[in-house]
Amino acid sequence: MKTWGKKISICALFVFLSIFYVFFLYKTRQLGIDSDGSFHFSRVEEIYQNLKAGELFTFIATHTFHNSGVGSFLFYPTVFLYPWACLRFFLDPITSFYVWYGLFMFLTLSIAYYSMYGFSRSKLRALMFALFYTIAIYHLYLGVRNYVLGEFVAYTFVPLALYGFYEVIWGDHKKWPLLGIGVALLLYSHLISVVITVILMFVLFISKLVVDIKFPKVRWMALFKSIGLALILSLWIIYPFFTDFMHTKLGTPSFGFAFLYSMQDLWAASLENHATNRGVGIIFLMAAISGWYFVRNKKQEFWIYILGLIFIALSTNLFPYTELARIDGLFFLGMIQFPYRFLTYASLFMAATLSLIFERVFNKFQAHKKMLFFCVLGVMMCLYIQTLTPVLDRIYDATPEARLKKGNITDPVPAGAILDKDNYYDMYTYRVLYGETDYYPKASFDGNVTTPDSKLQKTILNRSQSIMLHKVKIENKDITLDPFIAPNELGYRIKLQKATVVDLPVVNYPSERVYINGKRSSYSVSDRGTVQVKLEQGENRVRVCYTMNKMYYILFGIAVMTWLIVIITTFIKKYHFYALKHHWN
Repeated sequence: MKTWGKKISICALFVFLSIFYVFFLYKTRQLGIDSDGSFHFSRVEEIYQNLKAGELFTFIATHTFHNSGVGSFLFYPTVFLYPWACLRFFLDPITSFYVWYGLFMFLTLSIAYYSMYGFSRSKLRALMFALFYTIAIYHLYLGVRNYVLGEFVAYTFVPLALYGFYEVIWGDHKKWPLLGIGVALLLYSHLISVVITVILMFVLFISKLVVDIKFPKVRWMALFKSIGLALILSLWIIYPFFTDFMHTKLGTPSFGFAFLYSMQDLWAASLENHATNRGVGIIFLMAAISGWYFVRNKKQEFWIYILGLIFIALSTNLFPYTELARIDGLFFLGMIQFPYRFLTYASLFMAATLSLIFERVFNKFQAHKKMLFFCVLGVMMCLYIQTLTPVLDRIYDATPEARLKKGNITDPVPAGAILDKDNYYDMYTYRVLYGETDYYPKASFDGNVTTPDSKLQKTILNRSQSIMLHKVKIENKDITLDPFIAPNELGYRIKLQKATVVDLPVVNYPSERVYINGKRSSYSVSDRGTVQVKLEQGENRVRVCYTMNKMYYILFGIAVMTWLIVIITTFIKKYHFYALKHHWN
C-alpha cells in the first residue's frame, strides 16, 4: 500500500505540473502562430474533418493545404495528432491544442520518470530527471514557440527508446520489448528523430563491441527480437514509402546543415533561458560546467556526462558541418538538416547528470529532504514561466494589426500572427508558412521559395501556385474550379465543348484512382505532376480518390493486435508480480 501511495502521489504531482504548464498559455485564449505551426494545425484540421465524416484514415489533404491532394499524411506520421483532433469535437481549436500540449507534458514527465527509475532504481533521481528533462528550453521551443510538433512528440519517447537500448546491451535483456516499443513510438512521431536515435544506438553498440568483444548470445537474441517488434508495430507507417514515395519523384525538405550557431550563441542563449533552439538552458549549462566533479568516480555516469557534452558541441558549429557537406559519401547525414536537433540528446544526458547531482545533495541533507524538494520544485516552476517569456510576450505585446485577418492564398501565414477561436479559420486563407508543397512532385515543389530568383524557380512557383489556386488546365487555358470535397477524395464537374485532355490541380500519387462519370478510368501525369485525364464532350464528373493498398490495413491490424498482446502481457506479469509479493509478505 505504501508503494501504491507513493505512485499515486507522483502521478498527482505530474497532473498538477501539467495543469500548471498549460495554465499561463490557456489563460490567454490565444496563440502566436509561427514556423511549423500552420503545417501541423492544417494536418490536425484535415484529420478532424475526416473523422467528422466517419473516415478514420487520412492519406491526402482535401480540406486543407488548399485542396491540393498533397500527401502530407502519407510520409509524415500522424498517430499522435489524433488525440488533438478528437479534442476538437469538444473544445475550440486553441483550447484543444493547449490541452493536447498539457497531455504530452504529462506523458513526458511520466516516461522520463519511468526510464530513469528503471536505470537508477532511485525514485528521487527519477523525479528530478523527469522535472528537468520536461522543462528543458529546447522542449518548450519545439512545443509552444515554433510548433515543431513532430519533434516535440518524439522528444517524449527518446528516454524510453534509450532506456530500452540500455537494458538490451548492458542491463536486463529480458526487458527487450522496451527497445522495440520505444523505437516504434518514435516512428509514430518523427522520422528524423528515429534516424538520430538509431545512429546514436549504433555508435554505442559498436563501442560496446570494441571494448567487450564477448557479447552474449542472449543479448543478440534480445536485440533481434526488439528490432522485430519495432518493425511489426511500425511497418504500416513505413508502407506508404514503398507504394507511393519510391515510385514518384517528390519534393522533400532539403538535405544539408542549416542554422549553425556558435558556442558563444549557445552560451548566451542558455544564460537567457528562454525557449529557443540555440541553447540548453541555465540549469544544464551549470551541469555541463560542474558535472565532472560528481561523475569522476563512476564510469557509467562519467560517459553519460561526456555524451551530454558531445551533443552540446554537435549542436554548434564547433563540429565541421560545412566540411562534411562537401564529402559525397557523407551526404546522407544532411537529412538531419538542423544540428540544433542534437539539443534533445544534450538535454537528456545533462538532465541525467543533473539528477545525479541533486540526488547526492538531497542525500547529504537527509533531515531537510522535503524542504529541499519543495524549494527545487518552486525554482523550477519559476524557471518554466521565465522560459515561456518570449511565447507569452508574443501574445500580450501584440498590436491589433498582429491579429490574423483573411489573406491571399499565395502569401504565407505571417510569422507571429495572433490566433484565437474566432479568427482560427482565417489561417487557411494563406499558404502554410513552411511545408505547403512538401511532398508535391518535384516539378511543382517550390521549397517554400515565394520570391524566385531564377527562371526555373519562377516556373516551379507558377506551377505550385496554380495547384493551390485550383487552376484546371484545358487546352492551355487556366480555369478556376473549386472541387467537391470528401475524405481522401476530390471531385470536379467539367463541361466541355469537345473532347480534350484536362489537367486537374490534384497532386498525383501511384495509389490514386480516377473515376469519370462513375467508371474507373486511366490517367496520365501532367508536366506539373498532377492528375491529367481525357474527357469527352459534354458534362463530366471526375473523382480522384486515394485508395490505399489492402496490405496497409493488414499491417495496421497486425500492429493493433501486437499492441494489445504487449499491453495484456504486461498487465498479467504485473499482476503475478504483485500477487507473489503479497503472498510472501
